[in-house]
Amino acid sequence: MNNQEFKTSTFSLSIPDVYSDVQIAWESIRAAHEVLDDDYLSFATTGLVPIVSFDKFLHKELIFRYWKSCLSEENIKEIIAEKIIQIENHNSNVRLVRTNDNIFYYLGIVQISDEFCYTFKADCKIEHRDFYEPLFEQIWMSLKYFGDPQEAIDKLPSFLRGFYYNEQATEIVADQSVLQKQQVDISKEIEAFCIPQDEKEHWIIDDVVFDFSSECNVNSNDKLYVALEGLVRDYDKERHGHVVNSYNGGAHFNFSFSKVYDAGIPTGVIQFELSRDKTYNHYLWESGFTFSLRFTGNVTLKDGWIGLNGYLEDECGEQKKCYKISLAKRIPLQELEWEKYEFTTFKELEGAIPKAVRHLKLTNPAYVEFRESIDSFTDLETLIVQFTNDSQEVFEFVEIPSFIKHFKNLKKLYFSGISAITKLPIWIGDLRELEFFLFTDSKVEGINPNTFQYLKKLKFCYLQYNKLVSAPAFPLDGSIEIIHLEGNQLNKVPASYLKLENLTRLNIKNNPITWLPLGLENIPELELELEKKTTLLDYSYKGADGKGVVPYNDEIFYARNDIVLRNLLAHAIEKVGFKKYEEGINKLARHSVSFVTTVFDDYDEIGNNRFGGLPDLPESVGFPKIITETQEETNYVWQFIAQINCASVAHLQEYLPRTGILYFFIEDQQDFKPKVIYFDGEISQLKSAREFDNTEKLEYFEFDIFQPFKAIAEKAVSTPVFYYDEHYYEKIAPELEELTRKHNETELFKKKLLPFNEEPIHGINSYVFKQHDSPEIEAVDKLKGKTDEWMVLLKVSTDNKPEFCFWDAGEIYFVIHKSDLAKRDFSNVYCGLESS
Repeated sequence: MNNQEFKTSTFSLSIPDVYSDVQIAWESIRAAHEVLDDDYLSFATTGLVPIVSFDKFLHKELIFRYWKSCLSEENIKEIIAEKIIQIENHNSNVRLVRTNDNIFYYLGIVQISDEFCYTFKADCKIEHRDFYEPLFEQIWMSLKYFGDPQEAIDKLPSFLRGFYYNEQATEIVADQSVLQKQQVDISKEIEAFCIPQDEKEHWIIDDVVFDFSSECNVNSNDKLYVALEGLVRDYDKERHGHVVNSYNGGAHFNFSFSKVYDAGIPTGVIQFELSRDKTYNHYLWESGFTFSLRFTGNVTLKDGWIGLNGYLEDECGEQKKCYKISLAKRIPLQELEWEKYEFTTFKELEGAIPKAVRHLKLTNPAYVEFRESIDSFTDLETLIVQFTNDSQEVFEFVEIPSFIKHFKNLKKLYFSGISAITKLPIWIGDLRELEFFLFTDSKVEGINPNTFQYLKKLKFCYLQYNKLVSAPAFPLDGSIEIIHLEGNQLNKVPASYLKLENLTRLNIKNNPITWLPLGLENIPELELELEKKTTLLDYSYKGADGKGVVPYNDEIFYARNDIVLRNLLAHAIEKVGFKKYEEGINKLARHSVSFVTTVFDDYDEIGNNRFGGLPDLPESVGFPKIITETQEETNYVWQFIAQINCASVAHLQEYLPRTGILYFFIEDQQDFKPKVIYFDGEISQLKSAREFDNTEKLEYFEFDIFQPFKAIAEKAVSTPVFYYDEHYYEKIAPELEELTRKHNETELFKKKLLPFNEEPIHGINSYVFKQHDSPEIEAVDKLKGKTDEWMVLLKVSTDNKPEFCFWDAGEIYFVIHKSDLAKRDFSNVYCGLESS
């Protein structure tokens, strides 16, 4: 996932590219994203706000006034968590909320002065929280502010300033004739759509006439999608620029509709306000129009036509302009394949041909109507029945209707939120074509051992948050790939799961598990609390070579082992007044090697310390190339990060090899698969990077070569950030928890430990600031062992010189087991990313 920077005049954000719709309006940035296979659009909005604008909400504390401005108390079902995070050296209060309609909100505020703050408000469906919450936090923590906030606010339109300062906004109209041409009373009644008497298609906005292009299309894959594309006739930017802002006069309306099927003809009237449907059943994306113009009006689907009647509104302009729109376009009904459409209401089913209904999704259906309405649709391939937390209909749904067993073509069957059901019927096993089964939130305690035995095509089985006390059995010769059992009452998992050859992911989190079969740790994606993994399974590290571990001296990794670093640490502790924490800090302080990039490397040396550019590799090794999953070598090479000359840093530490070169690569910036090569030969055997640069055409996958820079190194003391780092000290030095509330003092403490005049960017055996877990915990979760057995072989941070920028100004880290390091075996290194 890549990121793109967006800026206003006072702040910038780095937004993941999954957000394809990002809008900048004055001092506000809004990002929107529709999750795959869902009908809810998620928004994340950040803005500069005068603090006085919250004065109308009564509370002495700003953060509580802000909370009140976001959501009414009666709409809040649960305050999930409150926390403080660091943004631009300021504390930001964050509140995570679940509303009565099961929407998850991430709310943040950071005060930058007595007059101004930045606010963040993001939302998604509660079931998508795991996907969105890290993205919300990533966006919010990427905030960088600059410029003059007062100047920016002063430049806002008067109605916005009036809103912020609770004043009555005034509008000054300089030319009434222009206003009459461009401005229409928005309260004017929107005309009903009528099919043109001459049946001619048209598209007119204000006095601007569009011609439909050949790119207009429709399809009914899942939802009804209608793409309308047009070009302004005789486009002239001077005459048409108030409506269209594109290089060629092109503009688009792209719609997705649900709940519109009526006997094979799309039918309905959908109301949009500022391009948003309040029911979240329908979505509109527009492009090519002048910025901040949004559609308010009706979209009509009728007798094979689509019509738009209403206005394009300027939602941000100082003079609230709006331009009348009238559009009529035939829908080529013959192109619609209703067998691919997802039906979502009983009304849609009334006039439907049974063979056309292949996919059905119902929310909060009444049991009797469900039973009477769908039993004839035996060609169904997908049946989804879901209940929300506030559903009353769910109490009628006390059993799964038995007629479903006759739906022999079913490939997907979902029942979620079914809190009144106490039994999973055994006839589920008669649905032999089933590939995806989801059954959640029930009171079911057990599943008949034979239920899934004949489902040989079943690949994905989701049974989370039921009351299961025993795990279900699956056919050993079946296709099962994913089993999801989170949140049940399981105390063990059957040993038969070890024989499921296709099983790649098993989620058994949040269960009172006390026993697991040895070997379960070998499932590629085992989702289970790390503490249970290490206590119930053989999570001992077997060595990169599989031959076990060798003894190593753990003391050499700590600053207390070096008299220079020990004295430096004691001096810093004294200067900052941390004497009461000295014992705990000494337990944690690491003997690190820090690097600072210095000058551009023109490859005049061979085998020197280098970050970015190309490596000096031995002739016998060659530039590593990416291997596909089928073990075929491609022409794409790994991305080179750094080379470290071990002899040049041998006097600074005792744990690295005394001689040789370490080369660090990653496959790409998505998964950060690492490759570390160690060469322990003569420098004369190395091939200069100049030769790669001049004689070999290297093919890169989604990246360019970083700029090469030389680097200097020095021994250093590395300590945790303390905030978010409790896993390092909570057991061996719990008193250090107090330092989480001493931000200024800990920052000064770190500055006293700097080995250079500037803060080092890269390091060996360094701590890495992370919001969750640690590099060592991640390595154990992935490669086994214990956290104190792993060390950070190299931390590489965002650096403007070589143009390192990992996601949003993040840093990557290569982690190795200390035994492998002692063996000089670098074949089993873990690589991770921390990014704001």
